[in-house]
Amino acid sequence: MKKHLFLFIFLFLGLVIKAQEARDSVQLDFSSLPVLKVQSYDSIKDEPKTAARMVYQKDSIVYEKVIGIEWRGNSALKYPKKSYDLEIWMDTISKESKDLTLGGLREDDDWILNSIYNEPIKLRSYFSNKLWLELSQSRGKDSLHKGKAGIDVAYVEVFLNDDYQGLYLLSEQVDRKQLDLKKFQNDTVRGELFKGGSYAVGSSFSGVKTFNNAFPHWDGFEMEYPYEDYTAHWDNLYEFVDFVVNGDDKTFAEDIASRLDLDNAVDYYIFINVLRATDNMGKNYFLARNDATTPYYFVPWDLDGVLGCIMDGKRISTTNDILSNGLFDRLLADNPADYRKKLTERWKELRTGSLETEKLTTNIRAIYEGLESNGLYERDGQVWPMEVPAADHLEYLLKWLNDRLTYLDGYFGSF
Repeated sequence: MKKHLFLFIFLFLGLVIKAQEARDSVQLDFSSLPVLKVQSYDSIKDEPKTAARMVYQKDSIVYEKVIGIEWRGNSALKYPKKSYDLEIWMDTISKESKDLTLGGLREDDDWILNSIYNEPIKLRSYFSNKLWLELSQSRGKDSLHKGKAGIDVAYVEVFLNDDYQGLYLLSEQVDRKQLDLKKFQNDTVRGELFKGGSYAVGSSFSGVKTFNNAFPHWDGFEMEYPYEDYTAHWDNLYEFVDFVVNGDDKTFAEDIASRLDLDNAVDYYIFINVLRATDNMGKNYFLARNDATTPYYFVPWDLDGVLGCIMDGKRISTTNDILSNGLFDRLLADNPADYRKKLTERWKELRTGSLETEKLTTNIRAIYEGLESNGLYERDGQVWPMEVPAADHLEYLLKWLNDRLTYLDGYFGSF
């Protein structure tokens, strides 16, 4: 990190002044974004959480809290700009957690600070998560899932031990609380939540292996809820994956709508293909259901390798392909409950609404201009330099998106 002196000052107007000492001059930068400062008592590592003090300010709201903080991520651990998982604590002795509202997001004790280091213009994850919430919420009261089937996010500037770390994305968690899943009760599994954590035949619905409830991992999935007393509950998910992979055509056509929320499946398939989220069909998704009587549904996760880039930020200009897995291949082939018609009708509906080209372009430009006008690309770039100008990245993204939508108009129209 360059040898700049960053003075962290909270103003009553909610502005941040960064003072950069450079010979005989001082440069002052202003930002209207929230600011989060972490002062750690010890070095931060992958795990366990280390005690720290957090000061957070947004406008006139200021919180000073004790937290536990650790690095988070898998491939992200190799980046010099770390992502963090932080938990609000009552104190450093009991480490009892405490809920808090940050960034206009939900009230919770557990938060993600995503470094978005691998995102060239720091807006792909932000835009994509907001878009999914818009798509899923547009289903309204007729939706089969009750909670918020996705996460909300907010930008924040971060200081660590007085050193400016740049722009981060403050994120909610996908968990039982977020999705409003019914609690495990009297040794009975009701609400369920599984994460597609790695590519395997199970998580890509191309095969099925035996399971062991003594382990929290099975065939590409991680059991998020319920996992009680070191016991997993794979029986129901195993039965579902086996049904998708091995069920006969007649039974599949008749029963899939009672096991899988088809409207949600339609939206997920469209969403992943609009973004060309190449890492989100065999992993980086959650599969949930509210209780034992309701169908499973998808919740996307880790939406950084999208919109013409892969997860390391490298540009991949392909726009003329379709992403799928064994489940979506079978839905298209067997066409239960007029699934293909549902896809076409939903696509046409969204293309005059949430996925209208001008609306998407306007939204992306607005995010970009907000960051640019607040000096975020300059400030973050002083610590983590970009090789290509932000404006060039923006124009590439918008052209890629226009070409992608044009191709998908032909694909979804062909049904």
